Amino acid sequence: VRTVCDGCMEKKITLSIAGSDSSAGAGIQADLKSFSYLGVHGTTAITCVTAQNTKQVRFIYKVPAAIIEAQIETLCDDMAIAAVKTGMLYDEEIVRVVAHQLKKHHLRPVVDPVMVATSGDALSQQGFVASLKKELLASSLMVTANIPEAVALTNQNISSMNDVEDAARAIFDLGPESVLIKGGHLQGEMVTDLFYDGVQFHRFILPRIPGKKAHGSGCTLSALITGLLALGEPPVDAVRKAKSIVWGMINAGYSPGKGADVLNHSSLLQIPPVLQNQEQFDVWLQLKNAVETFVSFLPAGFIPEVGMNMVYALPHATKRSDVCGIEGRITRYKEHGLLCGNLEFGASKHVASIILAAMSSDPHIRSAVNIRYAETTLQVCRKLGFSLASFDRREEPATASSTMEWGTKHAIVSAGFVPDIISDTGGVGKEPMIRVLGKNPQDVLIKMKKIVDVSYS
Repeated sequence: VRTVCDGCMEKKITLSIAGSDSSAGAGIQADLKSFSYLGVHGTTAITCVTAQNTKQVRFIYKVPAAIIEAQIETLCDDMAIAAVKTGMLYDEEIVRVVAHQLKKHHLRPVVDPVMVATSGDALSQQGFVASLKKELLASSLMVTANIPEAVALTNQNISSMNDVEDAARAIFDLGPESVLIKGGHLQGEMVTDLFYDGVQFHRFILPRIPGKKAHGSGCTLSALITGLLALGEPPVDAVRKAKSIVWGMINAGYSPGKGADVLNHSSLLQIPPVLQNQEQFDVWLQLKNAVETFVSFLPAGFIPEVGMNMVYALPHATKRSDVCGIEGRITRYKEHGLLCGNLEFGASKHVASIILAAMSSDPHIRSAVNIRYAETTLQVCRKLGFSLASFDRREEPATASSTMEWGTKHAIVSAGFVPDIISDTGGVGKEPMIRVLGKNPQDVLIKMKKIVDVSYS
């Protein structure tokens, strides 16, 4: 999902024209963290300074218009701004000043029409919406509105996806090149964001994460879209990727205070790849949860020299791209395991080949992990009542296209069914290995937990 230029000699320049959030959950602080996540250079023009925490906005200081103007002018005199977003513009005067400066410097912004904080406190004054529609939207690249903001911009009731489509058309008619309406305020287990470019509607759907207020999610989303546009992503792809990143940041969010939780902008997060359907997302999420749990209790002694991979296949999988695995490995770090890499479909070769071969005999066996070979581990598996089978690489025919596919099928034929454990003692330049198979990652996880517990009891 990430499109970064961390290794670039020259970084793209992005600009956020927005308010300062002293709690650092939203506003320019969230924008700068989002820009940094993508590897672009973030700059700011501060419109307001707020005194707020995770529970409330206590005070708003409006930066004088001349200072806002000077910030934008000074930056544009020196830097080539690749993309710009606006956040909290607060009142008519700020909207006019910002609109004038952006037009002067030929910049078309991503407009996040911030009106209310997560706490419910107002972040705009009367007349703001009218001035936004009059001065800024017609020259904007994209408007990213949540449901209440879309209602304010259109004066239309929004309670269904049909209403969202009507609102998107109405906002598009105000002049922006494209419109994104975020569906988080609508009811349902799935959250659908709607993107409209005047020709086609695009829907981006991910599961709602229960119990999250996600302070700063709107700022982060618009900042990520801005950063991705700066990196050359087409608008629809920028929105799709930004939504996946925000989902991961919300899912890994935390509570720094006594009120709303905030997003986690760490570059180490597992972000869902851009997926084609809900089935792929479910497979990715189950594998993600299992891998993170697995690493938390995995002793270094179970990790092979080549590292570990855990995979989970789609139902009816027939090819490697149908199998989700680690783009990288679980490696040894001191006395524990360390996940190195993201989870992607098509990422695994060897363990994916094993599970595809197993599924050709039993389609219910869709997950596996490889662990370090040890006779003591095989003895533990027998003690636990697991079924075992093996193959000998020396018996592999010259016509075999894949050692893992041939070996797995050979072991299954020998056992008469798909066993819990498939092992081999290696070969010249090939490390011996044990594989633990199961119906899903949770099944594999349970088996591994039993193996670890008995091995270290």
